[in-house]
Amino acid sequence: MLKKIFLPYGLLMIILALAFVLRLYKIDNPLADHHSWRQADTAAVARNFVKEGFDFLHPRIDNMAPLVLTDAANEERLFLVEPPLYQTIVAGFYHLWGVQEKWARLVSILFYLGAIVFLFLLVKKLADKWTALVAAFLMAVLPYGIFYGRVIMPEPEMLFASGGMLFFLTVWLERQGKGLFALTAVFTVWALLLKTFPLFLILPVFYLVYRRYGWRFFKEYRLWLLVFLAILPLILWRLWISQFPEGIPGYEWLLNQGNIRFRPAFFRWIFAERIGKLILGYWGLPLLVLGLILRPGKKEGWFFHLWLLAFLAYVTVFAAGNVTHDYYQVPFLPIACVFLAKGVIFLIKTPRPYFSKVMSFLLLAVCSLLMIGFSWFEVRGFYLIQGGVDLAGRAVDELAPKEALVLTGDSNDATLLYNTNRWGWTGGYASYFPNNQETVERVMAMGGDIYVTTKFEENSDFGQYMLNNYPVLKRTDQYLIFSLERQ
Repeated sequence: MLKKIFLPYGLLMIILALAFVLRLYKIDNPLADHHSWRQADTAAVARNFVKEGFDFLHPRIDNMAPLVLTDAANEERLFLVEPPLYQTIVAGFYHLWGVQEKWARLVSILFYLGAIVFLFLLVKKLADKWTALVAAFLMAVLPYGIFYGRVIMPEPEMLFASGGMLFFLTVWLERQGKGLFALTAVFTVWALLLKTFPLFLILPVFYLVYRRYGWRFFKEYRLWLLVFLAILPLILWRLWISQFPEGIPGYEWLLNQGNIRFRPAFFRWIFAERIGKLILGYWGLPLLVLGLILRPGKKEGWFFHLWLLAFLAYVTVFAAGNVTHDYYQVPFLPIACVFLAKGVIFLIKTPRPYFSKVMSFLLLAVCSLLMIGFSWFEVRGFYLIQGGVDLAGRAVDELAPKEALVLTGDSNDATLLYNTNRWGWTGGYASYFPNNQETVERVMAMGGDIYVTTKFEENSDFGQYMLNNYPVLKRTDQYLIFSLERQ
């Protein structure tokens, strides 16, 4: 009896411990690594909950520049995307142990570990314990998942909530019960509030419901109650934020900017560069294909295939977003690990009359090691810090008064502004405040005190204007800080 319990759950605990340790890699890094522009806004909301007081309905970043390149001023620094559930938890950690990015990353790690647990439980219930353990192990060790399992973003929380939604729905449909219904409702609401991807999971969800009730599901009032409870908070949140359009980043471009959908570049970026190379390291593809073509078990049916189809539908709808940002493929991780695990189990249990056991194990070892190796080769650069951004931010934090307002000159990226620990405006390349005399004078009129950049061109017209008119507070080979007081 004890052996039956330890085998799956004891091994799961070992996998979780491994997953936790792997994600501690560079947990103390300054917030200036891959996709720091998105992480900076998320982290700023949590930090401002501490600095300004908790205000769930008015999450604020550090940036007063318009969130879209229009004249919609955002002087209140509102940042209204998903409800700040993640930032609320992070702010709680900050109150206990101080504002340090490692605590925000720890929250993400804990959510990711929870997502592994839900994946294990779901696969164990619908397939078998060994497939579940392998899927959990792969989700723990895939390099793409290691990095995105500790970023300061809502993605790990989304994996956790959507995994809980699918697991508790599966259990509730089987056993019924008010407690299970409540858990299903809570996780469904949670998942839908975080990101758009869980909406696409209607495909596997409907499959589960149809298998349980057939067309009688129309008469099941509890299902309609679940739908109502799930959608109502999302509608209320959208109605609320619609009152503050200046705090909503542009999103229309995510659908099909440049008519990228189904063009050759779309397939190359999604299936070759991201799924094939970045996530699966080329050599994971044979295992994935093996898992896909295996006949599904009676209990799971086509559930996992429809989960994968939901991801493909999401990629198709948000074509430009998926081509542009590699973190948009985070929802692929759990279902990819399921089919990879199926491929692994097939090679381990290959029937002797048809396959060589030795060659099967050799192929499994080669595919697994090269998959992780080549994927890590791509992901390792994600941990690198943008040159001088952390140093420039720290210098401003040391030199400038706490109430000083800062104009950055690198780009529309908020990373540098976040690292200064000040409010202000992002300026420079592709921003509402380009590097020119007019920008500086406008910002000064709005109360700007400091200009900082890591990309200063001394011989440009703007560079000469700054050097001739404003005192330099600090200059190194990596950054330059000006006081916006005419000398």
